[in-house]
Amino acid sequence: MRGMDRRDFLVGTGLIAIAPTAASAAPGLDWGAVRREFRLDPALTNLGLFYLASNPRQVRAAVETFKRRLDANSHDLMPAQADEVAAALGRYVGGAADDIALVPNTTIGLSIVYGGLRLRADQELLLSDQDHAWHQQAAQLAAGRVGAKVRIGTLYADSARVTEDEVATRLRGAITPQTRAVGITWVQSSTGVRMPVRACAAVVAEANKGRSPEDRCLLIVDGVHGLAAVDDDAARLGADVFVAGTHKWLFGPRGTGMVWVNPQVSNQISPLLPSLSNRSATAALGPGGFHAFEHYYGVRAAVEFHQHLGRDRVAARVAELAARFKDGLASIPGVVIHTPRDASMSAGLVCFDVGGQTGDQVVARLSQKRIQITTAAYRIPYARVGTSILNTPAEIDRTLKEIRAL
Repeated sequence: MRGMDRRDFLVGTGLIAIAPTAASAAPGLDWGAVRREFRLDPALTNLGLFYLASNPRQVRAAVETFKRRLDANSHDLMPAQADEVAAALGRYVGGAADDIALVPNTTIGLSIVYGGLRLRADQELLLSDQDHAWHQQAAQLAAGRVGAKVRIGTLYADSARVTEDEVATRLRGAITPQTRAVGITWVQSSTGVRMPVRACAAVVAEANKGRSPEDRCLLIVDGVHGLAAVDDDAARLGADVFVAGTHKWLFGPRGTGMVWVNPQVSNQISPLLPSLSNRSATAALGPGGFHAFEHYYGVRAAVEFHQHLGRDRVAARVAELAARFKDGLASIPGVVIHTPRDASMSAGLVCFDVGGQTGDQVVARLSQKRIQITTAAYRIPYARVGTSILNTPAEIDRTLKEIRAL
Protein backbone atom coordinates (compact mmCIF):
# COMPACT_ATOMS: atom_id res chain seq x y z
CA MET A 1 0.00 0.00 0.00
CA ARG A 2 1.47 3.30 -1.11
CA GLY A 3 1.19 6.76 0.44
CA MET A 4 0.51 5.51 3.97
CA ASP A 5 1.68 2.60 6.05
CA ARG A 6 -0.74 -0.21 6.84
CA ARG A 7 -1.32 0.84 10.42
CA ASP A 8 -2.36 4.29 9.14
CA PHE A 9 -4.79 2.51 6.83
CA LEU A 10 -6.39 0.63 9.70
CA VAL A 11 -6.64 3.72 11.86
CA GLY A 12 -8.08 5.71 8.97
CA THR A 13 -10.82 3.18 8.37
CA GLY A 14 -11.63 2.88 12.05
CA LEU A 15 -10.57 -0.75 12.41
CA ILE A 16 -8.29 0.08 15.32
CA ALA A 17 -10.37 1.46 18.14
CA ILE A 18 -7.75 1.69 20.90
CA ALA A 19 -4.10 2.49 20.24
CA PRO A 20 -1.59 0.04 21.77
CA THR A 21 0.49 1.32 24.70
CA ALA A 22 3.50 -0.84 23.83
CA ALA A 23 4.90 -2.61 20.80
CA SER A 24 3.57 -5.93 22.05
CA ALA A 25 0.19 -4.66 23.20
CA ALA A 26 -2.85 -5.68 21.17
CA PRO A 27 -5.11 -2.81 20.14
CA GLY A 28 -8.84 -3.25 20.49
CA LEU A 29 -10.86 -3.72 17.33
CA ASP A 30 -14.16 -2.31 16.22
CA TRP A 31 -15.71 -5.42 14.66
CA GLY A 32 -18.42 -3.32 13.06
CA ALA A 33 -15.74 -1.34 11.24
CA VAL A 34 -14.07 -4.58 10.17
CA ARG A 35 -17.38 -5.81 8.78
CA ARG A 36 -17.80 -2.60 6.78
CA GLU A 37 -14.61 -3.38 4.87
CA PHE A 38 -16.55 -6.16 3.10
CA ARG A 39 -19.34 -6.01 0.52
CA LEU A 40 -21.96 -8.07 2.35
CA ASP A 41 -25.67 -8.33 1.70
CA PRO A 42 -27.08 -6.30 4.62
CA ALA A 43 -30.39 -8.17 4.45
CA LEU A 44 -28.75 -11.60 4.84
CA THR A 45 -27.51 -13.28 8.02
CA ASN A 46 -24.69 -15.26 6.44
CA LEU A 47 -23.22 -18.03 8.57
CA GLY A 48 -21.60 -19.69 5.57
CA LEU A 49 -18.99 -17.04 4.80
CA PHE A 50 -16.17 -19.59 4.94
CA TYR A 51 -17.31 -21.25 1.71
CA LEU A 52 -15.97 -18.72 -0.77
CA ALA A 53 -15.07 -15.80 1.41
CA SER A 54 -15.93 -12.21 0.74
CA ASN A 55 -12.82 -10.08 0.23
CA PRO A 56 -12.04 -6.97 2.29
CA ARG A 57 -11.47 -3.66 0.56
CA GLN A 58 -7.69 -4.00 0.93
CA VAL A 59 -7.70 -7.28 -1.02
CA ARG A 60 -10.12 -5.99 -3.68
CA ALA A 61 -7.88 -2.96 -4.19
CA ALA A 62 -4.77 -5.12 -4.55
CA VAL A 63 -6.46 -7.36 -7.12
CA GLU A 64 -7.65 -4.34 -9.08
CA THR A 65 -4.19 -2.76 -9.00
CA PHE A 66 -2.52 -5.87 -10.40
CA LYS A 67 -5.29 -6.28 -12.94
CA ARG A 68 -4.75 -2.76 -14.24
CA ARG A 69 -1.02 -3.38 -14.54
CA LEU A 70 -1.58 -6.59 -16.50
CA ASP A 71 -4.18 -4.92 -18.68
CA ALA A 72 -1.68 -2.19 -19.49
CA ASN A 73 1.07 -4.68 -20.33
CA SER A 74 0.22 -8.38 -20.17
CA HIS A 75 3.91 -9.25 -20.56
CA ASP A 76 4.57 -7.74 -17.15
CA LEU A 77 3.82 -10.88 -15.14
CA MET A 78 5.83 -9.60 -12.17
CA PRO A 79 7.37 -12.90 -10.94
CA ALA A 80 8.79 -11.06 -7.94
CA GLN A 81 5.21 -10.57 -6.74
CA ALA A 82 4.73 -14.35 -6.49
CA ASP A 83 7.88 -14.58 -4.37
CA GLU A 84 6.51 -11.87 -2.09
CA VAL A 85 3.26 -13.81 -1.70
CA ALA A 86 5.23 -16.93 -0.74
CA ALA A 87 7.25 -14.90 1.75
CA ALA A 88 4.09 -13.42 3.29
CA LEU A 89 2.45 -16.84 3.59
CA GLY A 90 5.65 -18.31 5.01
CA ARG A 91 5.73 -15.68 7.76
CA TYR A 92 2.05 -16.19 8.49
CA VAL A 93 2.35 -19.97 8.96
CA GLY A 94 5.71 -19.82 10.74
CA GLY A 95 7.80 -21.15 7.88
CA ALA A 96 10.01 -19.96 5.05
CA ALA A 97 9.15 -18.72 1.57
CA ASP A 98 11.13 -21.54 -0.05
CA ASP A 99 8.89 -24.08 1.70
CA ILE A 100 5.74 -22.65 0.08
CA ALA A 101 4.19 -23.62 -3.26
CA LEU A 102 1.32 -21.59 -4.70
CA VAL A 103 -1.67 -23.66 -5.88
CA PRO A 104 -5.25 -22.80 -6.91
CA ASN A 105 -7.01 -24.60 -4.06
CA THR A 106 -6.81 -27.33 -1.42
CA THR A 107 -7.92 -30.13 -3.74
CA ILE A 108 -5.23 -29.43 -6.33
CA GLY A 109 -2.65 -29.00 -3.56
CA LEU A 110 -3.50 -32.37 -2.03
CA SER A 111 -3.50 -34.01 -5.47
CA ILE A 112 -0.03 -32.64 -6.22
CA VAL A 113 1.30 -33.85 -2.86
CA TYR A 114 -0.14 -37.36 -2.99
CA GLY A 115 0.51 -37.72 -6.72
CA GLY A 116 4.13 -36.64 -6.32
CA LEU A 117 4.82 -38.70 -3.19
CA ARG A 118 7.40 -41.41 -3.80
CA LEU A 119 5.09 -44.31 -3.18
CA ARG A 120 5.59 -48.03 -3.83
CA ALA A 121 3.07 -50.77 -4.52
CA ASP A 122 3.81 -52.42 -1.16
CA GLN A 123 2.94 -49.25 0.75
CA GLU A 124 -0.32 -47.68 1.87
CA LEU A 125 -1.91 -44.32 2.55
CA LEU A 126 -3.93 -44.01 5.77
CA LEU A 127 -6.80 -41.50 5.95
CA SER A 128 -9.76 -40.80 8.21
CA ASP A 129 -13.38 -41.47 7.34
CA GLN A 130 -14.10 -37.80 8.12
CA ASP A 131 -11.60 -36.39 5.63
CA HIS A 132 -13.20 -34.63 2.69
CA ALA A 133 -14.15 -36.91 -0.20
CA TRP A 134 -11.74 -35.05 -2.49
CA HIS A 135 -8.92 -35.57 0.01
CA GLN A 136 -9.68 -39.28 -0.07
CA GLN A 137 -9.94 -39.29 -3.85
CA ALA A 138 -6.61 -37.50 -4.24
CA ALA A 139 -4.99 -40.29 -2.22
CA GLN A 140 -6.86 -43.03 -4.10
CA LEU A 141 -5.85 -41.68 -7.50
CA ALA A 142 -2.21 -41.52 -6.44
CA ALA A 143 -2.25 -45.00 -4.93
CA GLY A 144 -3.98 -46.46 -7.98
CA ARG A 145 -1.21 -45.28 -10.28
CA VAL A 146 1.39 -47.44 -8.51
CA GLY A 147 -0.80 -50.24 -7.15
CA ALA A 148 -0.62 -49.09 -3.53
CA LYS A 149 -3.52 -49.20 -1.07
CA VAL A 150 -5.60 -46.57 0.66
CA ARG A 151 -6.94 -47.50 4.08
CA ILE A 152 -9.73 -45.42 5.64
CA GLY A 153 -9.84 -45.53 9.44
CA THR A 154 -11.92 -44.04 12.25
CA LEU A 155 -10.09 -41.89 14.78
CA TYR A 156 -12.91 -41.40 17.29
CA ALA A 157 -16.23 -42.92 18.30
CA ASP A 158 -18.24 -39.74 18.91
CA SER A 159 -17.33 -36.41 17.31
CA ALA A 160 -18.98 -34.40 20.10
CA ARG A 161 -16.89 -36.13 22.80
CA VAL A 162 -13.62 -36.78 21.03
CA THR A 163 -10.40 -36.27 23.00
CA GLU A 164 -6.78 -35.84 22.01
CA ASP A 165 -5.85 -39.10 23.75
CA GLU A 166 -8.51 -41.05 21.86
CA VAL A 167 -7.29 -39.78 18.49
CA ALA A 168 -3.65 -40.46 19.33
CA THR A 169 -4.39 -43.95 20.63
CA ARG A 170 -6.45 -44.94 17.59
CA LEU A 171 -3.87 -43.53 15.19
CA ARG A 172 -1.04 -45.35 16.95
CA GLY A 173 -2.90 -48.61 16.51
CA ALA A 174 -3.67 -47.95 12.85
CA ILE A 175 -0.18 -47.15 11.53
CA THR A 176 1.68 -50.15 10.12
CA PRO A 177 5.22 -50.55 8.72
CA GLN A 178 3.66 -50.15 5.26
CA THR A 179 2.04 -46.77 6.05
CA ARG A 180 3.75 -44.21 3.83
CA ALA A 181 1.51 -41.26 4.73
CA VAL A 182 -1.19 -40.35 7.20
CA GLY A 183 -3.72 -37.80 5.99
CA ILE A 184 -5.79 -35.81 8.49
CA THR A 185 -7.90 -32.65 8.48
CA TRP A 186 -7.07 -29.83 10.90
CA VAL A 187 -10.70 -28.71 11.26
CA GLN A 188 -13.14 -31.19 9.77
CA SER A 189 -15.87 -29.64 7.66
CA SER A 190 -17.97 -32.76 8.26
CA THR A 191 -18.09 -32.49 12.07
CA GLY A 192 -16.31 -29.31 13.16
CA VAL A 193 -13.77 -31.40 15.07
CA ARG A 194 -10.36 -29.74 15.36
CA MET A 195 -7.89 -32.56 15.09
CA PRO A 196 -4.94 -32.51 17.54
CA VAL A 197 -2.24 -32.24 14.90
CA ARG A 198 0.64 -32.08 17.35
CA ALA A 199 -0.49 -35.27 19.06
CA CYS A 200 -0.84 -36.99 15.68
CA ALA A 201 2.62 -35.75 14.69
CA ALA A 202 4.09 -37.26 17.85
CA VAL A 203 2.51 -40.62 17.01
CA VAL A 204 3.87 -40.47 13.45
CA ALA A 205 7.34 -39.51 14.72
CA GLU A 206 7.27 -42.49 17.05
CA ALA A 207 6.32 -44.81 14.17
CA ASN A 208 9.19 -43.42 12.06
CA LYS A 209 11.93 -44.48 14.49
CA GLY A 210 14.32 -46.74 12.63
CA ARG A 211 12.69 -46.23 9.24
CA SER A 212 14.67 -45.38 6.12
CA PRO A 213 13.77 -42.17 4.22
CA GLU A 214 11.92 -44.09 1.51
CA ASP A 215 9.79 -45.80 4.17
CA ARG A 216 9.23 -42.73 6.31
CA CYS A 217 5.59 -42.04 7.14
CA LEU A 218 4.59 -38.46 6.30
CA LEU A 219 1.83 -36.54 8.08
CA ILE A 220 -0.23 -34.63 5.50
CA VAL A 221 -2.72 -32.06 6.80
CA ASP A 222 -5.69 -30.55 4.99
CA GLY A 223 -5.70 -27.26 6.86
CA VAL A 224 -8.16 -25.13 4.94
CA HIS A 225 -10.67 -24.65 7.78
CA GLY A 226 -7.97 -23.99 10.35
CA LEU A 227 -5.85 -21.46 8.46
CA ALA A 228 -6.74 -18.00 9.86
CA ALA A 229 -9.44 -19.50 12.10
CA VAL A 230 -7.00 -21.03 14.62
CA ASP A 231 -4.23 -19.06 16.31
CA ASP A 232 -1.32 -21.38 15.60
CA ASP A 233 1.62 -21.64 13.23
CA ALA A 234 0.68 -24.26 10.68
CA ALA A 235 4.33 -24.94 9.85
CA ARG A 236 5.11 -25.64 13.52
CA LEU A 237 2.39 -28.18 14.24
CA GLY A 238 4.74 -31.09 13.52
CA ALA A 239 3.21 -32.03 10.17
CA ASP A 240 5.31 -32.81 7.10
CA VAL A 241 2.89 -31.21 4.66
CA PHE A 242 0.21 -28.57 5.18
CA VAL A 243 -2.24 -27.75 2.38
CA ALA A 244 -4.87 -25.01 2.44
CA GLY A 245 -6.88 -22.77 0.18
CA THR A 246 -6.39 -19.12 1.04
CA HIS A 247 -9.85 -18.10 -0.22
CA LYS A 248 -11.75 -19.12 2.91
CA TRP A 249 -11.02 -17.94 6.45
CA LEU A 250 -8.01 -15.93 5.26
CA PHE A 251 -10.29 -13.85 2.95
CA GLY A 252 -7.89 -14.28 0.03
CA PRO A 253 -8.91 -13.95 -3.61
CA ARG A 254 -10.87 -16.86 -5.01
CA GLY A 255 -8.85 -19.56 -6.71
CA THR A 256 -5.76 -19.30 -4.48
CA GLY A 257 -4.08 -21.71 -2.11
CA MET A 258 -0.78 -22.92 -0.69
CA VAL A 259 1.25 -26.03 0.07
CA TRP A 260 3.86 -25.95 2.83
CA VAL A 261 6.38 -28.80 2.94
CA ASN A 262 8.82 -29.55 5.75
CA PRO A 263 12.22 -29.04 4.08
CA GLN A 264 13.43 -32.31 5.63
CA VAL A 265 11.04 -34.26 3.37
CA SER A 266 10.89 -32.05 0.27
CA ASN A 267 12.94 -34.66 -1.62
CA GLN A 268 10.16 -37.20 -1.01
CA ILE A 269 7.67 -35.37 -3.25
CA SER A 270 8.33 -34.91 -6.98
CA PRO A 271 6.64 -32.28 -9.17
CA LEU A 272 3.72 -33.55 -11.24
CA LEU A 273 3.50 -30.56 -13.56
CA PRO A 274 5.76 -27.97 -15.13
CA SER A 275 6.14 -25.06 -12.73
CA LEU A 276 6.49 -21.30 -12.97
CA SER A 277 9.04 -21.29 -10.16
CA ASN A 278 12.46 -22.86 -9.69
CA ARG A 279 13.00 -20.99 -6.44
CA SER A 280 13.10 -24.24 -4.43
CA ALA A 281 12.08 -27.90 -4.61
CA THR A 282 8.80 -27.10 -2.89
CA ALA A 283 8.05 -24.01 -4.97
CA ALA A 284 8.46 -26.20 -8.06
CA LEU A 285 5.39 -28.20 -6.95
CA GLY A 286 3.17 -25.24 -7.89
CA PRO A 287 1.57 -25.72 -11.32
CA GLY A 288 2.79 -23.60 -14.21
CA GLY A 289 0.88 -22.13 -17.11
CA PHE A 290 -1.33 -19.07 -17.03
CA HIS A 291 -3.34 -18.24 -13.94
CA ALA A 292 -5.49 -15.39 -12.67
CA PHE A 293 -2.26 -13.69 -11.63
CA GLU A 294 -3.96 -10.68 -10.10
CA HIS A 295 -5.66 -13.08 -7.67
CA TYR A 296 -2.40 -14.86 -6.82
CA TYR A 297 -0.66 -11.56 -6.18
CA GLY A 298 -3.60 -10.33 -4.07
CA VAL A 299 -3.03 -13.05 -1.46
CA ARG A 300 -0.33 -10.93 0.15
CA ALA A 301 -2.91 -8.23 0.92
CA ALA A 302 -5.13 -10.83 2.62
CA VAL A 303 -2.24 -11.98 4.80
CA GLU A 304 -1.42 -8.40 5.74
CA PHE A 305 -5.06 -7.66 6.54
CA HIS A 306 -5.13 -10.55 9.00
CA GLN A 307 -1.76 -9.73 10.48
CA HIS A 308 -2.88 -6.20 11.30
CA LEU A 309 -6.11 -7.43 12.81
CA GLY A 310 -4.06 -9.93 14.80
CA ARG A 311 -4.39 -13.67 14.32
CA ASP A 312 -5.00 -14.13 18.04
CA ARG A 313 -7.88 -11.65 18.04
CA VAL A 314 -9.37 -13.12 14.87
CA ALA A 315 -9.26 -16.67 16.26
CA ALA A 316 -10.67 -15.51 19.61
CA ARG A 317 -13.59 -13.79 17.89
CA VAL A 318 -14.32 -16.84 15.75
CA ALA A 319 -14.22 -19.09 18.84
CA GLU A 320 -16.34 -16.68 20.90
CA LEU A 321 -19.15 -16.69 18.33
CA ALA A 322 -18.94 -20.48 17.85
CA ALA A 323 -19.18 -20.99 21.61
CA ARG A 324 -22.18 -18.65 21.78
CA PHE A 325 -23.88 -20.69 19.09
CA LYS A 326 -23.09 -24.04 20.72
CA ASP A 327 -24.25 -22.81 24.13
CA GLY A 328 -27.50 -21.64 22.58
CA LEU A 329 -28.05 -24.92 20.72
CA ALA A 330 -27.49 -26.87 23.94
CA SER A 331 -30.54 -25.16 25.47
CA ILE A 332 -32.89 -26.14 22.62
CA PRO A 333 -34.78 -29.43 23.11
CA GLY A 334 -34.40 -31.86 20.24
CA VAL A 335 -31.11 -30.42 18.97
CA VAL A 336 -28.00 -32.61 18.93
CA ILE A 337 -24.59 -30.93 18.63
CA HIS A 338 -21.98 -32.99 16.78
CA THR A 339 -19.07 -30.59 17.32
CA PRO A 340 -17.09 -30.66 20.58
CA ARG A 341 -17.96 -27.99 23.13
CA ASP A 342 -14.27 -28.09 24.12
CA ALA A 343 -12.61 -25.08 22.47
CA SER A 344 -9.31 -26.96 22.10
CA MET A 345 -11.06 -29.57 19.93
CA SER A 346 -13.08 -27.19 17.75
CA ALA A 347 -12.80 -23.91 15.86
CA GLY A 348 -15.27 -21.99 13.69
CA LEU A 349 -17.49 -24.79 12.35
CA VAL A 350 -20.47 -26.13 14.30
CA CYS A 351 -22.45 -29.15 13.06
CA PHE A 352 -25.80 -30.10 14.53
CA ASP A 353 -29.12 -31.90 14.00
CA VAL A 354 -32.65 -30.67 14.63
CA GLY A 355 -34.96 -33.50 15.64
CA GLY A 356 -37.33 -34.64 12.91
CA GLN A 357 -35.64 -32.69 10.12
CA THR A 358 -32.77 -33.32 7.75
CA GLY A 359 -29.89 -30.92 7.45
CA ASP A 360 -31.15 -29.83 4.04
CA GLN A 361 -34.58 -29.09 5.49
CA VAL A 362 -33.05 -26.94 8.22
CA VAL A 363 -31.02 -25.03 5.62
CA ALA A 364 -34.13 -24.48 3.48
CA ARG A 365 -36.31 -23.28 6.35
CA LEU A 366 -33.69 -20.86 7.65
CA SER A 367 -33.18 -19.61 4.10
CA GLN A 368 -36.81 -18.51 4.11
CA LYS A 369 -35.87 -16.24 7.03
CA ARG A 370 -32.87 -14.84 5.11
CA ILE A 371 -30.42 -16.85 7.18
CA GLN A 372 -27.68 -18.67 5.24
CA ILE A 373 -26.24 -21.85 6.72
CA THR A 374 -24.95 -24.98 4.97
CA THR A 375 -24.85 -28.73 5.27
CA ALA A 376 -21.80 -30.93 5.47
CA ALA A 377 -21.88 -33.03 2.30
CA TYR A 378 -20.84 -36.32 3.86
CA ARG A 379 -22.45 -39.61 4.89
CA ILE A 380 -24.72 -37.68 7.26
CA PRO A 381 -25.33 -34.13 6.00
CA TYR A 382 -25.52 -32.33 9.33
CA ALA A 383 -26.70 -28.74 9.38
CA ARG A 384 -23.63 -26.57 9.70
CA VAL A 385 -22.75 -23.03 10.75
CA GLY A 386 -19.43 -21.28 10.26
CA THR A 387 -18.71 -18.29 12.48
CA SER A 388 -16.61 -15.49 11.02
CA ILE A 389 -15.26 -12.19 12.29
CA LEU A 390 -17.84 -10.67 9.94
CA ASN A 391 -20.69 -12.12 11.99
CA THR A 392 -22.20 -10.51 15.07
CA PRO A 393 -23.60 -11.82 18.36
CA ALA A 394 -27.01 -10.51 17.26
CA GLU A 395 -26.85 -12.71 14.14
CA ILE A 396 -26.01 -15.74 16.26
CA ASP A 397 -28.93 -15.00 18.60
CA ARG A 398 -31.35 -14.46 15.71
CA THR A 399 -30.33 -17.78 14.15
CA LEU A 400 -30.79 -19.58 17.45
CA LYS A 401 -34.23 -18.03 17.81
CA GLU A 402 -35.29 -19.35 14.40
CA ILE A 403 -33.84 -22.81 15.10
CA ARG A 404 -35.80 -22.87 18.35
CA ALA A 405 -38.92 -22.04 16.36
CA LEU A 406 -38.36 -25.08 14.14
